[in-house]
Amino acid sequence: MAGFEHTNILQRPLPQARLDLGQAPTQTSVPRTDVLHQRSVPQRPQGASQLGRSPGSLRQDLPRPQNLPRPNRLVTDPLTRDAQRSQGHMFSPSQSAGKSSTQDIRQLTPGTILRGGRYRLQEMLGRQEWLSGVFESMWIAQDAQRGAFQVMICELVLPENGSVVMQSSLRTATMALTSVGRHPHIPTLWDAFSDHGRNFFVFEPVDGESLLARMRRTGRAMQEQDVIECCLQMSEVLELLAQQSPPLVHGLISPEHIMVTRTGSQYVLTNFSIVLAGGATQFVSGIDRTRLSVYTAPEFVRGVIDVRSDLYSLIATAYHAVTGSMPASVSGSIPQALRLNPNISPQFDNILSKGLRPIASQRYQRPSELRQDLLAMRSVSGTLVPGGSQRFEAPRSMTTQPGSRGNQSFEISPQGMPDSVAQAFQSLAPSGDVEEQKLLLPRPEELPPMQQRNDTLPAALWLVGIIVCLLLIVILTRGFF
Repeated sequence: MAGFEHTNILQRPLPQARLDLGQAPTQTSVPRTDVLHQRSVPQRPQGASQLGRSPGSLRQDLPRPQNLPRPNRLVTDPLTRDAQRSQGHMFSPSQSAGKSSTQDIRQLTPGTILRGGRYRLQEMLGRQEWLSGVFESMWIAQDAQRGAFQVMICELVLPENGSVVMQSSLRTATMALTSVGRHPHIPTLWDAFSDHGRNFFVFEPVDGESLLARMRRTGRAMQEQDVIECCLQMSEVLELLAQQSPPLVHGLISPEHIMVTRTGSQYVLTNFSIVLAGGATQFVSGIDRTRLSVYTAPEFVRGVIDVRSDLYSLIATAYHAVTGSMPASVSGSIPQALRLNPNISPQFDNILSKGLRPIASQRYQRPSELRQDLLAMRSVSGTLVPGGSQRFEAPRSMTTQPGSRGNQSFEISPQGMPDSVAQAFQSLAPSGDVEEQKLLLPRPEELPPMQQRNDTLPAALWLVGIIVCLLLIVILTRGFF
């Protein structure tokens, strides 16, 4: 399988575990060629984000800026735009016409400077090759204008980069990714520009690790309740993508591209395909299956790409996360998840089996259908996984208020409090005789009897009086005009 080409970080052997976490074959390595002369590359800035890096985290655990606002539009600096024209350009047919067709596109290397010195590439995380020499690569880079803070940059190489069709596709992708980037489970698109005869899209980093990195770190598959929660949040994202005009398809959903934040309760969908976001499906239709990942829907190679393709990839990712094995076909069908992990509930096994059927019309057609089945599991069993690992389950009166990513507020009923918390609240109560406090109020039998009277006549008089006043107001108004 070609799929994304990973760096040597992804080739690390997994810890000894009970389950086979699966290893996806990668492409043969491409020789690297320096793009810029050594003298033109400034010294790498020493930022706090470079310290304490662990190769096993897939370089995805990037710190989020504390005081950096979350923008809702592309970030460009008008003060430095003139200085950047020599190397960095926004998408423009007149400026970048013929670059990719006349120049020999060479692979970029770590240390390459982009956009007039603003960005410095550090490490390639993965690469997806399409048809006609089109490919996308995801990089970790430093942003000099943000204090050498790390960002994620998607590199896109297109044939005839300056043509009207390609420029229209790039603008479509930019507007679509900017629009959906306001969602808390999708990284924000911060910048987009052309440089070195190719296009670059800059995304905010995610403070966490991918599902694949988490399984490799722990050496075992994920708990079913965590996988279900991930699917619920991702189905919400896919529903948003399907509501775009035209509908937006991610196209590259896999355990490497779903990030779990450090809180452990939020999941973020990263690594959107710029080619599919721009609607350039002509570079996908007819592609060889071996150049795609095992999480890709079967109809993808025929150019049938819609929300059902993303649903297949999401459920294939859930299959890998809960079983520890990639959804590889054996004798024309994917093995039942319950056979690989007996701790999976039969209800969730049925959801996985339906979502991985080879015929698209027999699978989930909308994200809302998948979400409905997942919520039905929770309502029937009361917990996500019967007999699973012990975990504090929120009572029905605990509600989550929507807000910014990672910020939640809860309302907890006294019945759902642990005993230790209830005892703590009791210790704060004022001491004294409870019976004595109750006697401060008179007993019901000691209260004087209420007078029995008929209020119908006063109510009728009030109603007649109101009607008479309204009639007088109408008469006087007509008299004046």
